[in-house]
Amino acid sequence: MKVLFLRDKFAYFKEEIEKMGHEVYFSKLKDSLKVNLPLDAQVLCLGLEYKSMPKDFLNNFKDLKYIFLDSVGIDYVDLSYIEKNNIILCNNHGAYSEPIGEWIVYNILQIQKENRSILDNQRKKIWKRPDDHVGTLYNKKVLILGTGSIAHEAAKRLKAFDMEISGYNTRGQGAEYFDFVYSKENLYKDLSQFDFVVSTLPGTPKTNKMIDENFISKLKDGASIINISRGSIIDEEALYRNLKSKKLKAAAIDVANIEPLDKKSSLWDLENIYISPHMSDDAENYNDRRMMGILYNLKALSENRDLINIVNFKKGY
Repeated sequence: MKVLFLRDKFAYFKEEIEKMGHEVYFSKLKDSLKVNLPLDAQVLCLGLEYKSMPKDFLNNFKDLKYIFLDSVGIDYVDLSYIEKNNIILCNNHGAYSEPIGEWIVYNILQIQKENRSILDNQRKKIWKRPDDHVGTLYNKKVLILGTGSIAHEAAKRLKAFDMEISGYNTRGQGAEYFDFVYSKENLYKDLSQFDFVVSTLPGTPKTNKMIDENFISKLKDGASIINISRGSIIDEEALYRNLKSKKLKAAAIDVANIEPLDKKSSLWDLENIYISPHMSDDAENYNDRRMMGILYNLKALSENRDLINIVNFKKGY
């Protein structure tokens, strides 16, 4: 098949892909609208850089059968066009689960160990213990929204701290490393018991602003929120109000509703929030991880095997 990557960053995989029997092209993103593009490509491989392309870009390809993403999220591509034209869309589910699982643990520890005040004192050259006793993870209760591969890796690691780990999925189906799993129907009745709420949910209309004023009001005073999934999951105004009032002890957000987070956002000014620039998936082998699902599926095409990570348009992931 004829395969087009909308970047030349991964050109060092050219020989490996050609050995699979594919004809592969790599285009610099800035050149991607030039007439020399192979517009008869049947496979298009792309990532978050695609956000900068015109919305009708896919209309240029008349024989497109597959789109392989190097990301887990799919909300930046034209899903309606892809579904309408019967194009198979595959994401990179599972490729970043270990580093994101570590990032969740890292942020829970940052919050419990008062890392913000410790680093502030270090910058000021102040040798001082935190005003309040730091917390432990032992016997704390964490609710992970979602029980997929990222949640799985986080739960596996948090088990080592003797935490009680609950999960949430639509059907309340049990999952490894989770002590309890809640369904949509019974989630809200027990929110007051959790010390931490972690979102690993996909961004869909059903999850939009799931963590809102009503959700936060049902949490215990002093609970903390970690979000590594999509900024749309959290009502940022409600988050700000409840951090400001100290209803919430702290939050750690790796994502924002609009990215980059506006410099004028009031969230920046809070002392009980940790903000990172959508980097929880980062690792020393990041580029190899970005290609994991793509390489697997390209090989599957050449060997006439089933693809992995095919997106269900009805579910939105």
